[in-house]
Amino acid sequence: MDPSFKPILRQVDAFPGEYQGQPIIYLRDPLGFVEELIALPQSVAYLLALMDGKRDLRDLQVEATRVSGEIVPLEEIIKLVEFLNERGLLWSKKFEEVKERVYEKWFGLNIRPMAHANQAYPLDTEEARNFCERILNLVQKEVTIAPKILIAPHIDIEAGARAYAEAYKRLRIPSGSRIIILGVGHYLDYPFSVLTKDLATPFGILRVDRGGLLFLTKTKKLELFPDHIAHKREHSLEFQALFIKYLLGDEVVVLPFLIGSYYILKENEELLEDLVEGLSDLIDEKTYFVLGIDMCHRGLRYGDPFPADLSLAQYTLEKDKRMLELAFKGESKDLEKMIQEGEQLKNCGASALYVISKILEKGGLRGRGEIFYQEALPFGKGSFVSVASAGYFL
Repeated sequence: MDPSFKPILRQVDAFPGEYQGQPIIYLRDPLGFVEELIALPQSVAYLLALMDGKRDLRDLQVEATRVSGEIVPLEEIIKLVEFLNERGLLWSKKFEEVKERVYEKWFGLNIRPMAHANQAYPLDTEEARNFCERILNLVQKEVTIAPKILIAPHIDIEAGARAYAEAYKRLRIPSGSRIIILGVGHYLDYPFSVLTKDLATPFGILRVDRGGLLFLTKTKKLELFPDHIAHKREHSLEFQALFIKYLLGDEVVVLPFLIGSYYILKENEELLEDLVEGLSDLIDEKTYFVLGIDMCHRGLRYGDPFPADLSLAQYTLEKDKRMLELAFKGESKDLEKMIQEGEQLKNCGASALYVISKILEKGGLRGRGEIFYQEALPFGKGSFVSVASAGYFL
């Protein structure tokens, strides 16, 4: 490898671990182009942040020598960079080859495989059934009227168990219904993307609404950016599919969308307006919405320069409440202003709420919103994620 090469590390998730008593760092590709976990000694972790395309291999050698206090041979730097490159973690020709193979395989699938089974929930059918029942039984409630729009979390299911239960205890909708799912495209580089593949669950296949897809693409002539690779590992739809399939079986079909960030939506306002119109035109007595969204991310883990405390949690929950109220009232302009002014809240569900507010505004729907449950869940040292379960009733 040429010493003038300036490596650029792709966006990866990094988390600590241990191997044979030694501290290591695991690297994971959130998009799933690279499926294996990559383990490195924690002693080289600082070099990863320097792989930004501005430094060549000699620059990395100089920094490694400075940090270690002894001369680090250039060969060691080359060995590390080649290791990352061969595994598709750098932006390079090698990654383009990896990406091409993954896309070819992905587009050849008719069914989206489960990405988080045996991690976030059991793969075995009976174990998964017991898992879902245990979660749902956290709330003892008889529901007669189902919300037209249901808001549930997408955080780790065990961590957000009560919030999931408060939401999905209320999913009692007629047979033959369509559920439009809006999830968060954490790594989506489009304003939105529809999943045209059926979804695998421990309880069988959750079918996609082919008629709805044909209406949006053929009648409404919408570009839906279908089956972008961001769907491969995204959990915000997968966790909703688990509960929907468990509760409703083969009685419903779904239209699963990932929604990009608010700022990507604003850069593509014409596309957004087309989507809002198309989804509004689909609404009938048997069309429902489920939003798989978390709310705010605060504290050290999420880039705040201070640990999150109880007062910050209470303040954040009040902001979440106001955002939900604006969305349910279809007050998209006020919601938009709040999103812009509250950027530091890091509300990952803001864009999906913005879409639903515009749908309510566009369709002239008049109902009432209700917040069933809110919580600020500890998630990492000095940090929390706020979640909510809520519904909109016609």
